[in-house]
Amino acid sequence: MQISQKLFNQQAINNFAKLDTEIQKIQEKVSTGKNILSASDDPVAAVSLSVAKEQKELLQRYTDNADAADARLSLADVSIQETVNTLRRITELSIQAGSGTVNETAILKEIDALTEVVVEIANNRDAQGQAVFSGFKTNLVPFQKELDGSVNYVGDRGQHTVQISESMKVKTSVDGGTTFMAVPTESGVKSVFEIIENSRNAVKTASQFKRQGSAAGHAEINFVLPPDPQEWTFTLTGSKGGVAITSSVAQGKVSSLVTEINKNTEFTGITATENTETGAIVLKENFAGEIIMKDIKIKGNDFGTDNVTSYAKFDSYDGMGELVGATRHITDTDQLISSSVNFLENATSHLGDQLAVVGAQMNKLGQQKEILAERQILVTEKIGDLGDADLAELITRLQMLLLSKEASQATFSKIGKQTLFDFIR
Repeated sequence: MQISQKLFNQQAINNFAKLDTEIQKIQEKVSTGKNILSASDDPVAAVSLSVAKEQKELLQRYTDNADAADARLSLADVSIQETVNTLRRITELSIQAGSGTVNETAILKEIDALTEVVVEIANNRDAQGQAVFSGFKTNLVPFQKELDGSVNYVGDRGQHTVQISESMKVKTSVDGGTTFMAVPTESGVKSVFEIIENSRNAVKTASQFKRQGSAAGHAEINFVLPPDPQEWTFTLTGSKGGVAITSSVAQGKVSSLVTEINKNTEFTGITATENTETGAIVLKENFAGEIIMKDIKIKGNDFGTDNVTSYAKFDSYDGMGELVGATRHITDTDQLISSSVNFLENATSHLGDQLAVVGAQMNKLGQQKEILAERQILVTEKIGDLGDADLAELITRLQMLLLSKEASQATFSKIGKQTLFDFIR
């Protein structure tokens, strides 16, 4: 078979074009640092590289979710802790009011200011402007103060979660209904704001009401009562001991209480009579011992109020029937500073539980963030192994191709100059 000069030239040109294409591809790999520029370079490696890149993007989304959750949980943690600190300050103020060493008006003003602080904390918003404690209703102001001073929650009990791995979610906050409106107490579930209001009422009436009244041998009790009957329970103690007295009383109607006291004379040493002129109950200790009336509980009164309408006025008399000392006003123990402090401790303990819930989520989040960081490192290394170019190898190969191209061009040039006479000589 004869090979024409034209065919020879065409084949040489095609070979030079292939060399140029390969040289250009290697130069592009060197300039980009990538070993795979298209799937055709290495189909199997290209598929593995694509999967690895998708995994890296997924891990980045999980990491972004984790960072957002961390910021939101941190805000919830700080907010609850600040509320705890505020309640502790109100507790200090309440104790001061009970000691009578600080001006009551000044204490009330500070408690009012601290109440506003707690409302503002409960309405905190995150960096996206979403309410932290509103449940799913993030666009609302969850805690709204009414004209009568009460605070209502208009959010819901929804709890936000975000995905931080293929199989794990984390809560990003606790809802306001659980955190601020559901404090368990002996008097039932109360809100943090009700407990603060209770403390304010206790401070306001701290100078008026006491836990107990006592007299040496002779006492008289006048009751201030509403028209409707109330069930009173209190401890009455005399020389023989103390008993719990329970009776229904109402305005001008205390005879049943007299009867109940006399039923227990053998256990207390105290007898009771009703003064028909004044309506007072006269207590006499049969052995001239001390009479103590304390720890009143009025059924239906579970919280302090700023307007006490039910109480007992306890007066002490000497053996000559002369009034001794000042009248002591005794009312439901829930009206007292000691009771309000207990409620504040309930609220502080409850918020501590909520901090533990938030802390548990933050710990879970912190551990997962470390795992995500490790996984990202591994995936990045895999992407590098699959996709990053070996520059030393590529440059060596490029130099070989350039030398091959130069040699081929020189050979082609030399052969192309020959004539028929060169072959027949």
